[in-house]
Amino acid sequence: MNLLLVNVISAVLSLVSIGIVVVALRRAAEMIRLGKSMAEQIAASSANLEQALAALKTEHDDFRDENRKLDARLEESARAQRDIARSVDLMGRIRTELQGDIRALHTSISARNTAAATVAPQAASAPAKAHIQSKSSKLPVFVRRTVASATVTDNTAAFS
Repeated sequence: MNLLLVNVISAVLSLVSIGIVVVALRRAAEMIRLGKSMAEQIAASSANLEQALAALKTEHDDFRDENRKLDARLEESARAQRDIARSVDLMGRIRTELQGDIRALHTSISARNTAAATVAPQAASAPAKAHIQSKSSKLPVFVRRTVASATVTDNTAAFS
């Protein structure tokens, strides 16, 4: 009976060990399945991160290009502002020169009116034209023009 008892105990222990192996194999299979799903999720996350990185790189490049364009526009604006400032300065100088010419013209007209009784109109206008032409040689081309007649009233002039 000893042998039978040993065989039964051995059979029970074998069944228990087979049961333990089956449970361990099931858990191992479940762990493998979980590992595969985690690997798939990690791969999907990596792909999404790579796509996000590529999108961020393109946005960075776009922003860099836009920054360069804005810098060029700022440079152009600064250049235009300098040109406008120079033009305003030139126009101010031209204005002061023209005011001086108008005053000279006014004095020559008043002198011509006082001398009109004794001197012919052509003789009086020749010095005024020469005076205007000598002053206008310093002025830009668009300002050099011949004044046929001018009327000066209340520090304003009307040319024709």
